[in-house]
Amino acid sequence: MTKPYFKIKDLKVNFNSYDGKKCVLDISDLEINRGETYGVIGESGSGKTVLALCILNLLKMPPGEIESGEILLEGENILNKSKRELQKEIRGKKISMIFQDPMSTLNPVMTVGSQLECVLYENHELEGKEAREEALKIIKKVKLADPERVLKNYPHELSGGQRQRIIIALALICGAQFIIADEPTRNLDVTIQAGILKLIKNLQKTMGVTVLFISNNPGLVSAMCDKTAILYKGHIVEKGTTNEVLKIPKHPYTYALLNAIPKSKDHEIDLSEIIPANDGITTIDDGCIYFNRCFNQTEECKVKQNLRNIGGTHYVSCHRGGNFND
Repeated sequence: MTKPYFKIKDLKVNFNSYDGKKCVLDISDLEINRGETYGVIGESGSGKTVLALCILNLLKMPPGEIESGEILLEGENILNKSKRELQKEIRGKKISMIFQDPMSTLNPVMTVGSQLECVLYENHELEGKEAREEALKIIKKVKLADPERVLKNYPHELSGGQRQRIIIALALICGAQFIIADEPTRNLDVTIQAGILKLIKNLQKTMGVTVLFISNNPGLVSAMCDKTAILYKGHIVEKGTTNEVLKIPKHPYTYALLNAIPKSKDHEIDLSEIIPANDGITTIDDGCIYFNRCFNQTEECKVKQNLRNIGGTHYVSCHRGGNFND
């Protein structure tokens, strides 16, 4: 049996605060095969960005703390790497990240060309004409018009969509084969979003890169991803192929999440059908983390249910496994 290209195993991440230690991420198993686009869907505060930062070991510690677990890339545990090893071997060369806010990522006082050339020098010691040629090649790959002019521009001289394409170029310029896209279209207009998503999908196919696509929008994940995991309070509550998870959801949270999306412009959401009146009141020390928001809670839900296979590649952490009418 071949090993997965990327794997997370028993990862537990805590934040230390004045109220004590709080678990923000508890992922028992997540596997991504080479060349796949894997989607992680979760609402704000579910731990999506913490997951992305942990993979690149960019989580600020303290207050963050990786209690246990492994993050394996081609069988090698990234968490065992020193900062020097990460910088020299992993970041940029093997794993890169597309951030959601280009303006906080790009240097406002450097031209686009200078920033690309700096990355090339830091990772491959390329400079001068050779670096400029490589920078021009990657600008052409991300489909920016008039690439020679773009290299001379400062970030503020470009549109939001153009800046996001520059971020994608920075992620790819050193040959990284694993790309983390953290809500890459969050601040863009819908039409610009479509162009960026199409670009990522085309680059994934033509360059053979593997993509971890993080979003709070099931529609975007449905259009982009081969497989999908649903993240709730730092836990994966359901995972499988995108079709299995989004077309035939089996966890009550996934079902509620999808039903919170209007079906048409005239469709009105009835929140009472999604969030129970006792939300946030009924709590249990152990057991299902969705207990206080579930309409179908029973006594057995007070005992924790780990992810279990319910057929094919479909896994769910629910005792009832979608059989809510039984």
